[in-house]
Amino acid sequence: MYMESKWKILGSSTEFKSPFMRLIAEHCSHLERPLEYTFYRFEFKDWVNIVPITPSGEVVMVRQHRWGTGSATLEIPGGTLDFWEEEPLAAVRRELLEETGYDSEDIIYLGNVQVNPAIQNNLCHFFLALGVTVHGEQELDSTEDITIEIVPLNQVIPMIMEGKIRHSLAIQSLLYALLALGETGSWPKLER
Repeated sequence: MYMESKWKILGSSTEFKSPFMRLIAEHCSHLERPLEYTFYRFEFKDWVNIVPITPSGEVVMVRQHRWGTGSATLEIPGGTLDFWEEEPLAAVRRELLEETGYDSEDIIYLGNVQVNPAIQNNLCHFFLALGVTVHGEQELDSTEDITIEIVPLNQVIPMIMEGKIRHSLAIQSLLYALLALGETGSWPKLER
């Protein structure tokens, strides 16, 4: 159901700008109450996440250091669009090859989610790449340090439940892929 905003934007300014994001301040007034407030919104390029599945039913995952948490995370290949208008499918093949050296001729779009609609404008698009095989070496950006880990498909849910996979967008991508493949199995029982 669509809901009309009860806020009117009085003015907008760009507080910070970089090649991959902008911070926008919007000074607003409420249409029904005597209230003015400045909201902040991050504008990011859309992101893509790819769940690469080998012919033998394993997921090609990547482990890399994430500055937000200051720790290495196990996740799936992905990244931002190179430019604001780039098509997500173009970014998928590029990111898959760059981060893993794997490629696929069978890439399926699974859908998208709003990353954090409270403060961000962008979407994360989920893709499933079936029958991935090695096509070359990793071609990492100068700031990337990525190791590849191969995970059996039937271990994905237990690894999520055990906290071995914690990146929220990677988990969402993996769950979309498992549902598309009909591979949900049975969820582990919660211990009480």
